[in-house]
Amino acid sequence: MKKNKILTIAGFIISILLLYLSLKDIQFHEIIETLKKADLKLIFIPTLIIFFSASLSAFKWSKISGNNVRFRDTFVALIIGLFVNNVLPARIGEIVRGYVLSKKTGVSFTFGLSTVLIDRFFDLAGLLLIVLIFFPKQSLPPKVSQSLFILVILLIACTVTFIIMSREKFTGTVIKMLDKIKKPILLKFAHRLIEVSENIRRINSPLNMIFYVAISFLQWFGMSTALYFAILTLNVSVKFIYVPFICALLNMGLTIPSSPGYVGVYQFLLVYILSIFNIPKHEGFAVSILFHASWYIPYNILGFIFLLKEHLRIKDMKELDTKNI
Repeated sequence: MKKNKILTIAGFIISILLLYLSLKDIQFHEIIETLKKADLKLIFIPTLIIFFSASLSAFKWSKISGNNVRFRDTFVALIIGLFVNNVLPARIGEIVRGYVLSKKTGVSFTFGLSTVLIDRFFDLAGLLLIVLIFFPKQSLPPKVSQSLFILVILLIACTVTFIIMSREKFTGTVIKMLDKIKKPILLKFAHRLIEVSENIRRINSPLNMIFYVAISFLQWFGMSTALYFAILTLNVSVKFIYVPFICALLNMGLTIPSSPGYVGVYQFLLVYILSIFNIPKHEGFAVSILFHASWYIPYNILGFIFLLKEHLRIKDMKELDTKNI
């Protein structure tokens, strides 16, 4: 618990610092003037596209989870997980997804969490595919290039781990070693390792892999289109060909610790990335406000409704990281 409090405090400090850096040298009236130019006919289009992308994500997760798991179950669990990430510290939304799925379908919590981990692997693969296809011709700042290099290495490492864990012999050897130690935490880890390995073997075929990466690509391309409409709404000039790359960098950067809902981090990243394409800071900040609100508000409303409907409590969500991990 002490560790979580430290991470929470650090997240809030980082959010405040990045929000300050986002607003530095911007005149407040410039942001207001940009927001006033918004085309109200387009203002809800980003939210509609975002929910289409969320539906694709839930569909992909349902297929990863198996034939007994319905799209409706994964959609509810996904939205509740996103809601929890928006309102609670420590980023436990992924854990909550597995927990809600287990409650709704009767699968074990370990099984549900293992499907979330596999789903996130394909999300990363889809993001990097977006980067590869829409990589801009212009030169990028060294920090951006270095970050992309690290993420490519991470994907390669995840892929190798994915392949290794699909080998039953390897998993069996690791579990036997852990079993000899007889420590409860290691036995719990071994049980989860079995679930992850079994899930990987179940979906481990070239056609399945291509299918899940393709769905992930479409999911992130949808989010990119939503971002483009947010940019169009404010009459900011950015070519569409750059937007998927911008969206991919934005979502990769959200791994930075922050306050709930990515406040500060979201603004800083979008302002910085858009500045690479010569967008003034005040326009970039206005875009970040509109795009952030396009998913933050509806996810929270729908997530809270689902939470009540499923008879789940915020208190239980807070305790998940200490009870189940």
